[in-house]
Amino acid sequence: MLTYIILVKTMKHCLNYSKEDPNYILLKKIFKIIGSRKSKTIIASKGVKNTNMMILSVKIIFTAIFFNTTIEFVVSELKRDKKLQKFFKINEVPSALQISEFISRFKPDTYVKITNSILMQTKPLKRRGKLTFIVDATPVDLDYNTKRKHRSKKHLKKQNLKWSYASSYGFYIGFKATIVIEYKSAMPVAILIHSGAPHDTKIFTEIMENLRKRRIIRKKDTIIFDRGYYKYKNYQIGISKYKIVPLIFPKEKFKLQKLKDKLTYPLHVFKDKKTQIKAKKLYKTLTKILIQKIQNWKQYKPIRGKIEDFFKLCKSGLSLKKIHKYTPQSAEKTTILTVFLAGLITTLGYNSKTALQKLSET
Repeated sequence: MLTYIILVKTMKHCLNYSKEDPNYILLKKIFKIIGSRKSKTIIASKGVKNTNMMILSVKIIFTAIFFNTTIEFVVSELKRDKKLQKFFKINEVPSALQISEFISRFKPDTYVKITNSILMQTKPLKRRGKLTFIVDATPVDLDYNTKRKHRSKKHLKKQNLKWSYASSYGFYIGFKATIVIEYKSAMPVAILIHSGAPHDTKIFTEIMENLRKRRIIRKKDTIIFDRGYYKYKNYQIGISKYKIVPLIFPKEKFKLQKLKDKLTYPLHVFKDKKTQIKAKKLYKTLTKILIQKIQNWKQYKPIRGKIEDFFKLCKSGLSLKKIHKYTPQSAEKTTILTVFLAGLITTLGYNSKTALQKLSET
């Protein structure tokens, strides 16, 4: 049975290390994964020469995220507490500046690759039958105090930033993080970062291409999208190009007959006579499954709710709602590492709706 933990929100007095503390018990399991031989091999394969420094830096950043504090504070606590040093398995404590400078050497894409590889290595997807994936995006607010200091579009453009808008959030300065999780494990299998807030319909193909290239998805898998991705063409692309069931929740104007009319065999089905029958059969099967699911799409809302719980863990439990980083790259890295930490938590068994909600409690 899992022991539920409560992520401590303010620890400014000290980190209060105790081996009996459920928070540190969970962190110990996470540190074991990060410091494993497999993780070191993965990190080295992504172009990181000093793997020990990367592992220590990630541990310190994870601790700062976990306890909603700063790298500087974690470093000061490490210098003060020998027991904490033993927990981190270090004899010398680097300065916060050393950590920040080391992390800044690598582009966000490096951290995405490390995150994806370690998570997939830690808990490979079990291929018993077809899998269900859930896609959603969330705004990441850089917490600029715009009332105190106005920032013009020209100033933001220099930093590769711009004003963005999300219907569930309002106006903000930041970017959009799109995450794909596997339904049963709640493990993130893809992270995409977009400047500003591009419309979901425009990044549908980018998401699918990412999953295809990394061989995450297979024929007849189901991928659930909210209505922001709604577009008749996206249903077609999902079936004809990626051979999956793209369950995009329909909008009010949706017409089932119109979709049926559009879901005709694509031209490439007829190119090869040897595979024509097989290709037609697959296309027909996927279309039939899609139509059935769309007719009953409301039944899938509780399933899609799991990614909302995952986002709550990231935002409320791990403080991703507003991040105090003021360059796009540092903000992206913090977002990626926060999702990485949340992913490790779910791979350790905290992936039920109840567990995710408890971890998100403030």
